[in-house]
Amino acid sequence: MTVAREADYLQTLQQLLPPGPAFDLEQQPDWAQLLAALAPELARVDGDAEALLLESNPATATVLLPDWEAYLGLPDACTVPGSQTLEERRQAVIDKLTASGAPQLSYYRRLATRLGLTIEIEEFRPARVGVAVTGDYLYGDGWPWSWIASAPLAAYGTAEVASLDCRLQLEAPEYTDVVIGYGHAQVKAITAQVDELFHAIHYALPAAVAGFEGT
Repeated sequence: MTVAREADYLQTLQQLLPPGPAFDLEQQPDWAQLLAALAPELARVDGDAEALLLESNPATATVLLPDWEAYLGLPDACTVPGSQTLEERRQAVIDKLTASGAPQLSYYRRLATRLGLTIEIEEFRPARVGVAVTGDYLYGDGWPWSWIASAPLAAYGTAEVASLDCRLQLEAPEYTDVVIGYGHAQVKAITAQVDELFHAIHYALPAAVAGFEGT
């Protein structure tokens, strides 16, 4: 592509020369050498101007990517220097530019997905008469500002969940209290089994015994 562009510029420069023997390239080799030297430089400038269009978009930036990062304060405290690929650095810039600034739970879920994790986010509310029902936890007034990001039990101690924890603490609103939990699915399964056992011991079994004694 560059060679073809140089040839195009060389041909254009030759066509711009005035007519006459003073500018005849066969008779004036110095002119031929001058044009041959100018053509590559003009092709380079043309190519740089075209590449500048790519640099204006962080999704395709390479040379100006450090400038984008410096403007946005990247890499941040949750990024190990030199650990990101070029695409990851571009994505970090795009994420920072497009962040809404509001505590959107969908944003934190996407953040976990990019780290290879699937999380469930649980929010809380204070116990209120008329709203709470039997069996609900009695959360206090501070709980509306707390939430739990539940990660798989297998993720405990991994670099991915450590990165997620750092990112949540860094980007969640300052007035919130964010905690990462593990094994939420397993706990729910155990709780369901305990409920079934409780129901069987206190309701199903006595009813069956009573029915047996009545026969």
